[in-house]
Amino acid sequence: MVGAYELGLRAHDRLRKRADDKRSGSSDEGFILSGVLGLLALLMAFAFSMSVNRYENRRELMMAEANAISSFDLMAGVAREPFAGQLRAGLRPYAAARLAVSTSEGPERDRALSQAATARDAVEGKVREAMLAHQGTPAAVAIGQAYDTLSDAASDRDALRAAHLPNVVLALLAAYCIVSAGMLGYAVASERSRHRLASWTLFLLLALAFGTILDLDRPRSGAITVSQEPLREVVQGLR
Repeated sequence: MVGAYELGLRAHDRLRKRADDKRSGSSDEGFILSGVLGLLALLMAFAFSMSVNRYENRRELMMAEANAISSFDLMAGVAREPFAGQLRAGLRPYAAARLAVSTSEGPERDRALSQAATARDAVEGKVREAMLAHQGTPAAVAIGQAYDTLSDAASDRDALRAAHLPNVVLALLAAYCIVSAGMLGYAVASERSRHRLASWTLFLLLALAFGTILDLDRPRSGAITVSQEPLREVVQGLR
């Protein structure tokens, strides 16, 4: 943006050498610049709003999965033995793997996803056995619904984690910031003071806002992350 601003200053000096041209065009340039910066603010606000909404959705789904694990553990208690013990025994490695999925990246996360899928298949098999053994009773319905909620919560979290702002949108926003900086340089070139300090401060604020958008859009790789403590407490509390 600083480079584009300096190019805008030089472009104005090259294209408008006569002082009367500068004076006559200054009002038009200010009008165009207001529209460009207004649209830039709208685009930044739109991207920021999407990132914040995704951040809140990730936090809500984390709580939903923690509650689903806790509810499944509770519902497993309504089954007769040995099914209650088998369901709870299968839930513990699954919940630990899901916590690892939530707190890891790269190859470690891939391994955790594989472990969670294997553990879920084992839990599903035990759920089927328990439902058949309790067929026609409220316990069968409760266990089945608890497992469905558990599975859906994991699927929803994985799907949202993979959802990001499209790279095309981010590239367009970055390009618009740079073009706006160039137009700002062109618009203020007719002034005796080039307003470099104020302009560079604006560019710094725009860069910080853009970085915050990227940080919010990446759930685990940035500084702004969703705390996994509620899920960790549920996993640690499983009997």
